[in-house]
Amino acid sequence: MKGYCPYGGKPLQKLNIALENIAKTLFVDDCNCLVCGRELDFEPRSGLCTNCLDKLPLNSGEICRKCGRILLNEADYCNTCQNNDRYFNVARSVCVYKDDAVKLVHALKFGGHRYYAPYMASMMTDKYLDEGFDCDCVIAVPLSAKRKRKRGYNQADLLARNISRALKLDYLDKVVIKTKDNEEQAKLGHAKREENVKDVYSVCDKDAVKGRKILLVDDVLTTGATASEVARVLIKAKAKSVSVLTFASTKYKVASENAAEEEDYEEQMV
Repeated sequence: MKGYCPYGGKPLQKLNIALENIAKTLFVDDCNCLVCGRELDFEPRSGLCTNCLDKLPLNSGEICRKCGRILLNEADYCNTCQNNDRYFNVARSVCVYKDDAVKLVHALKFGGHRYYAPYMASMMTDKYLDEGFDCDCVIAVPLSAKRKRKRGYNQADLLARNISRALKLDYLDKVVIKTKDNEEQAKLGHAKREENVKDVYSVCDKDAVKGRKILLVDDVLTTGATASEVARVLIKAKAKSVSVLTFASTKYKVASENAAEEEDYEEQMV
């Protein structure tokens, strides 16, 4: 024990460093911007500094009246909603899925940053109120059991729970389940997305949704196929209505550009 001090020296120093690293993992500094990491003087509801919040690509342009994706023309509805059944009443999102919005979604969905959820949910709650939505309960788009085990959590569930608390709406957990482990939508082209989600969701408690005005929550809306299929089974179970709220949605492009858009989205989601 020569040269060892029980209250100092390398063994204790290593222990202190290890404990400090653990603390940094478990107790995130609430006063740092989620995007740039800049130290903040106060904790904003968005979790973003003024500069990053100003640069966030808000979905405030011309949008499809149904799915809420931003349009590049003066049409009222995108071709996807015109040519496919959409069982939800309306869908809206906070951001266009690009730039810092992608960083936030990736950090929550793939980076294990669960603590992002309350901040992103606060922006989604504001969107809900701005759009004048009128719902009485909240449901998250479910993950398959296999994917949930792999990821450790369902990011849509984290967002939905925070939104339900902020709005004081009932949260219906495990009312809708995913019964099939289908291919990931991000890996499929537009034409295959509709077929890929068909009959993969089920309502296991129909009494819980009967006559209810449901807010369906997810992180990203791409073509709306997943949201529509979940809405379909909810309406079949006698839900009164289904409105969709996501943090981001992809920009709709004309048919000749759809393939490129989906390839970009696939690369971002891997």
